[in-house]
Amino acid sequence: MTIQITVLSDHLGSSRPAVQGHEYRVDAHVKIQVYHLADAITAADLGLSSISAVAITGQSQADVEGETGVYINVGLGTGLYESDSSFKIVCYDNDGDCQELADGTNIDDVTLRLRVWGLI
Repeated sequence: MTIQITVLSDHLGSSRPAVQGHEYRVDAHVKIQVYHLADAITAADLGLSSISAVAITGQSQADVEGETGVYINVGLGTGLYESDSSFKIVCYDNDGDCQELADGTNIDDVTLRLRVWGLI
């Protein structure tokens, strides 16, 4: 992916990870322009040292030439994230066969809002 990650500020103006129970949480926007199979988002990108959970809490409309739509998910290989320090966003076509998009597919600036939990 050609991606741009922006950690969002909370209601107090802080863009650092915030404590929630025994972990920290970070809200971030991830802007995807070109989908690449090998790209991953790391804990360090978000100010964390490890990641325990990721949720997509919103997304903009994804426009991909030749597709009826795009299904976007946090990549799970064998039921786990990429590792405890990174994860992938995986994009699938939405035309019935749900195939992963090809490497280098141009996605017209889709933006995801993520909430990520982990340790600092």
